[in-house]
Amino acid sequence: MIAQVTSAADSQLNEDDQFFLDPKESVKRDVLEFLSMSESLYPTLYRIAKNVLAAQASSVPPESAFSGCGRYVTVLRNRLEPEALQAMLCLNS
Repeated sequence: MIAQVTSAADSQLNEDDQFFLDPKESVKRDVLEFLSMSESLYPTLYRIAKNVLAAQASSVPPESAFSGCGRYVTVLRNRLEPEALQAMLCLNS
């Protein structure tokens, strides 16, 4: 079991090292195109980049994205069940 963990760690280091040691292309290319072409060479880096690039950017500040509760939980509506409040927030988003 220890040998498997060590060899997996070694292959990860080798993949990272190989990426940084490979000559860089002078042609500017789309990141997604490069990743799809390099998936077989750098499978771990491909999976990490795919997860990171899949995150959608938002122009809404976090405060206004999560401040909707203030409009629903007021002095007159302070007895809303958590499920009802969650449903109201989801329907409004």
